[in-house]
Amino acid sequence: MRPGEVLSAARHYLRSHPEELSRVLRNAIGMRFGVPLAAFRWLAVQMADSDAVEDVEIGAVPPGLRMAATIDLMRTRVRAGAVLYIDRIQLTGDEMRLELRLEDVSMIPIDTGKSQISALLVTRSLDLSRPGDLVQHLPDMPDMIVDSHGNRVVLDLLRVPKLAKDPLVRHALGLMTSLMTLDGIETEGDHLDLHFKPLPEGLVAAADAIGDHLVVPMLHQARKRMPKALRGGMRRMLSMIAGDERARA
Repeated sequence: MRPGEVLSAARHYLRSHPEELSRVLRNAIGMRFGVPLAAFRWLAVQMADSDAVEDVEIGAVPPGLRMAATIDLMRTRVRAGAVLYIDRIQLTGDEMRLELRLEDVSMIPIDTGKSQISALLVTRSLDLSRPGDLVQHLPDMPDMIVDSHGNRVVLDLLRVPKLAKDPLVRHALGLMTSLMTLDGIETEGDHLDLHFKPLPEGLVAAADAIGDHLVVPMLHQARKRMPKALRGGMRRMLSMIAGDERARA
């Protein structure tokens, strides 16, 4: 996808649904941000491999999200679906933790031919009520899956190596979550609503986070670009500001 295609689709949607603008204003007052499910349907169509995934459905089952698609599972065409609930969110500079719950999981073979996977599904030998247990026993489970049992799967997106090793991501996340954090995600109507909470740990913690994640990194980068002759003077000045008596002598 190209950014121009995304913007064009967004403009077309707003022209067809002008009421979205008033909804955005109402949500802003309540510290919420709503994303139309039509956006996820459009993204699914754009990103899915048409040879492997067909007939994607995304709908609201408040407060959860119903998803279904026809997929190719071990050379067998299967209609798969589930209702997804996000029970808990924890965002800090050290973790992006999402606790997910899957209900009403279903897989229905739609091929007339017989196969091992269709036999398991038709005879209900495969327990789909505990998808977390199935995920737990998958080989090469991604690092971002930190726990999986029953009908629950716990993700920590900061376990993704590219995110974990990027200091910019950690500083940005630490700064943003000290000022405003994501407090909940649920569906309402044909929208996915994100609920935000300002200053989750108070004003003092927010001020500390601004120093740790914004001021200190900026000073560190400035010092790296500063000529060596000026670094000693800058170090003494900062020490004096911090109250170091040795720097005053």
